[in-house]
Amino acid sequence: MFSFKSSSRLRVLACTAALIAGLSAARAGELTVYSALAKEHFAELIAAFQAKYPDIKVNQLIDSNGPVIARLLAEKANPRADVLLGASVPGLVMLEKQGMLMPYAPAELSEIKERFRDTRSDPPNWVGTDAWASALCFNTAEGEAKGVAEPTGWKDLLKPEYKGMIVMPNPNSSATGLLAIAGWIKLFGEEEAWKYMDGLHENVAQYVHSGSKPCRMAATGEAVIGIAYAAPGVKAINDGAPLSVVIPSEGVGSEVEGVAILAGAHNVDDARKLADFAASREANEIHNKYYALVARKGVSNPVPNYPTGEEAALVEMDFYWVAENRDRILAEWQKRYGSKDAPK
Repeated sequence: MFSFKSSSRLRVLACTAALIAGLSAARAGELTVYSALAKEHFAELIAAFQAKYPDIKVNQLIDSNGPVIARLLAEKANPRADVLLGASVPGLVMLEKQGMLMPYAPAELSEIKERFRDTRSDPPNWVGTDAWASALCFNTAEGEAKGVAEPTGWKDLLKPEYKGMIVMPNPNSSATGLLAIAGWIKLFGEEEAWKYMDGLHENVAQYVHSGSKPCRMAATGEAVIGIAYAAPGVKAINDGAPLSVVIPSEGVGSEVEGVAILAGAHNVDDARKLADFAASREANEIHNKYYALVARKGVSNPVPNYPTGEEAALVEMDFYWVAENRDRILAEWQKRYGSKDAPK
């Protein structure tokens, strides 16, 4: 005989099944994206993506590169993100080594320049979107008021007249800070790079927790010199700030940002759509508004007031070496220089 208890149990099971189906359906229309891109860059990309796919809801988490990678590592056992859109390649390599990336070849991968993609795996674990290099932002008005000249190279920053005038990103928080250090190691050798950083530390006022903040601080006069990258400085110049962006004469380290699908993604189909879009001409034209160097072949529009000579100044970077030595370098850096960290 069919009992009331059995009927109740069946209704509960049916409700549970319906709930699970409902959650699955909702998740199929939702995409969780983590990013270390500048907020305006990310917002423009996602707006263009959702114009193509209006039925996909995008949940987002935007932070500096270090915290984003740390959060993903902490969530390894219970992944929440579907896609990482805009993160430094050393960070992506760290995730790859933990088995946390899902290899995927976006549509039109053949249109992506070789240096902007993972060439150790087929299909690639990650595909680049843009590249950027270290640069100096110098407030010309503050420099004149304080009687200091515009620096032309890295070694200029050791001059005693710049004491207390320089800000730089903490490499434990920012890929921009790590990029600067990796570039100095490549240019000077590791032993000399640490000697250089010892001298630089004497002139640094503060280590901040954002890659773009040093240029923004220089633009507002909170600092005279910011060690960062060109894009935020160029934006400040275009907004009217008394700023110049300097490509140091010795050469500069460069970084590639990329997109990757996370292993354990809950919405793989839509994650692939976003990865396809990030590699498209449309997306690369958006990248090109913020960076002079982008991944797509044939996309290279000049950015107003962008400094000349950046590409010629690039030194060859081994992102895999950076990833393998990252923890050692960051621990040593924090031990030596962490006393000047800005509050988080």
